[in-house]
Amino acid sequence: MPNFLEGLPKEKVQLLYILNAAKTELTEQQFFQCAYECTGMDWFSFHNAVGELEENHDIVYERRAFGGCAYLTVQGENTLQMFEKGLTYSLRESIDQYLKQKSPLFRQERELVAEHEPLPEGGYEVHLKALEGNRVLLGIDVFVSSVEEALELQKNWPQNSVALYDTIYDTLKKER
Repeated sequence: MPNFLEGLPKEKVQLLYILNAAKTELTEQQFFQCAYECTGMDWFSFHNAVGELEENHDIVYERRAFGGCAYLTVQGENTLQMFEKGLTYSLRESIDQYLKQKSPLFRQERELVAEHEPLPEGGYEVHLKALEGNRVLLGIDVFVSSVEEALELQKNWPQNSVALYDTIYDTLKKER
């Protein structure tokens, strides 16, 4: 009969398993979202376990154009191999299914970034970016007068970014 993990060791192995199962980079928010929805891990436990994993060099955070991403190190992969069976099969399967379902959305969130900031003289500047890895394919800054307009632009960016990119590209490529 397997000896299942408990407490902080279990939380750390769960996080290592999530990073390994993701097979792609995850933002900190995506990483936490998966941990919370699959394991019920709260924000403080998540940060405590992540801190210990970083301190032990099992994971490392890298800066990306859209924020930071956690990666397993070779040591983290070895740690996971030693303790992975301490997680129940049903938990591992739940994480695998969750990540399979959410991967396209997570990828879109990393590739299409939209944020806004207030301007000292009033209004808001909305930053819209289409990313590929660490490279900005398209970046647009739009100035609007209200936070409602800023939020509307941000909300509409994912479904309109490809058409906007194509229009800009085609327009600039035309000879006049």
